[in-house]
Amino acid sequence: MPLGLYTHHLAAEAKRPGYRPLALVPFFFGVQQLIEGMVWTGLGHGAEGVAPIQPLTTITSVGFLFFAYCFWMIWIPWSAYSIARFSENEQKKHILRWIWGIGTVLGLSFWLPLLVHPPMVQPAIETGGRIVYNVDSIFHNFINNEPVGELIYWCWIVIPLIALKDKAVKLFGLLIVLSIILTMITYSMAFNSVWCFYSAILSVVVLWIVNRPEMRSA
Repeated sequence: MPLGLYTHHLAAEAKRPGYRPLALVPFFFGVQQLIEGMVWTGLGHGAEGVAPIQPLTTITSVGFLFFAYCFWMIWIPWSAYSIARFSENEQKKHILRWIWGIGTVLGLSFWLPLLVHPPMVQPAIETGGRIVYNVDSIFHNFINNEPVGELIYWCWIVIPLIALKDKAVKLFGLLIVLSIILTMITYSMAFNSVWCFYSAILSVVVLWIVNRPEMRSA
């Protein structure tokens, strides 16, 4: 979280407003991981015979899934579009605007039902100490378990970054793809948590993106 605030400060100091949304990505990843730490606390650290703490577990689970289901579907396309406004042609900007708009609708559609009816979310600690977020809905099962649904979600996160001219931002997008593959190989049953953890680590790349010499001299 401090890294994200510092990265945003660097983008603002360099007078690069297009990079400011991307610069806040490490901060928001930190907030998300902090919230999941509270989920872990609410579940009693997985200790046998320890009952979950309600309503802490429910509130924090809905908060974590706000980021997993909604926020990144909106923020990453918006970050890409913000950069594109100053560097890409009108056609690409138009496409990125549509991706951002559709991502906003999809993200809110994923998350708002959980906000309206929090008991839909049933977090649990499974064998191996992994938190899983069980959501009782055909819509969410499609996104969580069906290859097509997962692919749509992943594409909405990484394609806007890879589509930009800025090679450093492209690299960030490709590293996120690598983190997806690594998560699928190692912890597919707790994909939401572990992918977000890897991505939080990768967000240190954003510091390099906004602190390159060409950014500082702009």
